[in-house]
Amino acid sequence: MEYSKSFFGRTIIDSSDSDEIRDSEKIELEYYETHNLAEKSEREYGIEVIKKKNKKEKFNIESKVINNISNEEKDVNRLLEILMINKVTPITVEDIISDISVLE
Repeated sequence: MEYSKSFFGRTIIDSSDSDEIRDSEKIELEYYETHNLAEKSEREYGIEVIKKKNKKEKFNIESKVINNISNEEKDVNRLLEILMINKVTPITVEDIISDISVLE
């Protein structure tokens, strides 16, 4: 399948967000909207979350892509807004989306 992605937003996790992060450390989170270009489906929009951590001049990068969440772009953008405000990381994003969909 062929997907495009567009940048939605960026946030930072630092020592004010977590006791596990030292004052000098920062974690950057980027959020993207994905769009299925290859085929029309019921759910053509999705998300990608990327976590970048700079540690001693090396980058540690994690990412998670979840495609085919919704056919409504505005719904995916609202989800991305919620994820960004709450600084959701790639490792927890699937659980959060699952929890949100149970509530709806």
